[in-house]
Amino acid sequence: MLSRTAFTIIALLGVALVVSSCGKLSQEEFDMWKNEHVAQMQQADSDISNTVTMLEGKVDQNNKDTMEAISKAKEEAIAASQQGDADTIAAAEQRAKEQDAQLRADLTKAIDMQGKAAMDAAKSGDAELQKQIDAAGQTGQANSASIKQIQSELMALKEQVDMNAKEAAKKPMLVTTVNFGSGQTSLSSKGKEMLDGIIDQLMASDAKIVVVGHADGTPVLRGGFRSNWDLSQARANSAAKYLQSKGIDAARIEAVGMAHTQPIAPQNTAAGRAMNRRAEIILLPAGAVM
Repeated sequence: MLSRTAFTIIALLGVALVVSSCGKLSQEEFDMWKNEHVAQMQQADSDISNTVTMLEGKVDQNNKDTMEAISKAKEEAIAASQQGDADTIAAAEQRAKEQDAQLRADLTKAIDMQGKAAMDAAKSGDAELQKQIDAAGQTGQANSASIKQIQSELMALKEQVDMNAKEAAKKPMLVTTVNFGSGQTSLSSKGKEMLDGIIDQLMASDAKIVVVGHADGTPVLRGGFRSNWDLSQARANSAAKYLQSKGIDAARIEAVGMAHTQPIAPQNTAAGRAMNRRAEIILLPAGAVM
């Protein structure tokens, strides 16, 4: 509004200048006219300002009334909705109770029917079950007789095994065999390894240990031995001394030379003769005979 008044005054001044320049109005007349017109304009601006203020008040009141109306309508809508929900919930609970009662009735009926069917099936199956029980009893009796027969046979077999074990314990048992080179009496590394492998077994037994030396039958033409008897005895002595060096009691050991009288392979082949050049380690239980 101030800018409008200022614009009006400027416009009047412009008009005054124009008029004055034309010499139509005196200065006093112009001032009177100007003051009157400015007063009118200020009054108009004041009226307009009052009108705007009144309108703004009405708008604020209208907004307030509108907000109150909206709030009231919202509260009424919520109350109506809650009442509707309560009615809906009550109706749903009633329907649920009715459905639950119907379901219980249906289940009770179905259970009764199944129970009756089960009783009927049990009664009809009793006779068949009894027949199966009787048949099983007869089979069980037959099986019992078979089991007793098997047990009797097992006992007889065990007695035979025990008897055979006792007989075997009385017989000489070959523990291992070491071989020698042609004309040799010294143990090879392999021979020593084989004797090392039976030390624990010999220690655990209280049987006599017999070391039997053998030759391949080739005539002794040179060396320190006069015959295969001497050669085989030297081989037995070599193995016996090695066992003594490993802790075997010398009183348990007997070394015997058998020359070429007990070959285990043909004497007319190199392979056979290599097998026959040997020393056997034998456990001889008490009462056993070589």
